Amino acid sequence: MSNRKALIAGAGIGALATGLALLKRGWKVQLFEQSDEIRILGAGIYIWENGLRVLESLGVYAKVIEGAIPVQRRERRGDRGELMGFESISQSGRCYIPLRHSLLTALRDGFIEAGGEISFGIPVIGADPEGELKFANGTSLRGDLIIGADGINSRVRDSLGLLRWRRSVGQFGYRIMIDRERWEADDPVRSVVSEHWNRGRRLLYAPCTREKAYVQLTTLRSDPLSDAPYDCGAWLATFPHLAWLIERIPSNGKSDWFEVIRLKAWSSGRVALIGDAASAQPPFLGQGGGVAMTSGLALAHALTRHDDVAAGIAEWERGERPFVEWVQSVSSWYGELARLPPKLRRMAIGVIVGNEWVRQRTIRCAAVRPPVGAS
Repeated sequence: MSNRKALIAGAGIGALATGLALLKRGWKVQLFEQSDEIRILGAGIYIWENGLRVLESLGVYAKVIEGAIPVQRRERRGDRGELMGFESISQSGRCYIPLRHSLLTALRDGFIEAGGEISFGIPVIGADPEGELKFANGTSLRGDLIIGADGINSRVRDSLGLLRWRRSVGQFGYRIMIDRERWEADDPVRSVVSEHWNRGRRLLYAPCTREKAYVQLTTLRSDPLSDAPYDCGAWLATFPHLAWLIERIPSNGKSDWFEVIRLKAWSSGRVALIGDAASAQPPFLGQGGGVAMTSGLALAHALTRHDDVAAGIAEWERGERPFVEWVQSVSSWYGELARLPPKLRRMAIGVIVGNEWVRQRTIRCAAVRPPVGAS
């Protein structure tokens, strides 16, 4: 079993975490990335208890959260700054919002130190269920396990005909990091994660470190801002009480439309799909990276129990897929708050944070305990 080899398309969060988990279980692992280097977006990323446990299992936890501020409280506020509801993060375990750069470099370094290999500038165009990874230059390689971790536009997934449907959720997002003033780290008002709503517009402010904060702006498709670059004046008019924050947002952030997908299957023979290739979702729960990492660790764990790779993949899919699809659905439902009238949205948020039954089911994905056995 220790001589088995995995070939992975992609070099993002899911690919690196899965590759490192396999390396720690005696596999040989090679990643193939179409870009010339690992693509690191300059933004923060939510990592809840489930993802943090994966990082601990992989031995990169300390490096990822170095300098990051633990999230203690999350607030929802209205258009004038009025508090609509809050929750204590400790109720669902730990949460950090480190820089995405910190997460990716820690996973990359851990992967390489464990003996993994990354080949850049090699586009993948598909895979075969028998264990063949196919490249754009006409060549191919065979492995005991093939993993498609090549994003929402996965060529591996589509070559196998596994996509059932792919839908826009009708919302647009703009994300960026901003600098924090030194004194703001000691100001409780400017050191709490807060989500601000005004009609269909939403502004998320999340301190990451003492020096940086993550900002995400979202709008509905019907909003004129959804087709425009960052418009400081329009956002100031929407949230005038947040001028201290909005006026420092730069115009070179990343913009994208949110989508959700559903597959016919997550696997075919010796091929498995991880991350956005299988579980793309809008970012409202902050679980895209978390479920990619937990799914990758669960796959590596399942494969230790089977000499037959296809049987291990099948067991993994039966256990992981229903839960992750539930997370996708909850993330999509939460985004629908943007379509509610203000009074009804306030009531819905009150239920989400105030009703214990609802709250426990909303945070269930954050508190899940992934398998951590090394072999």
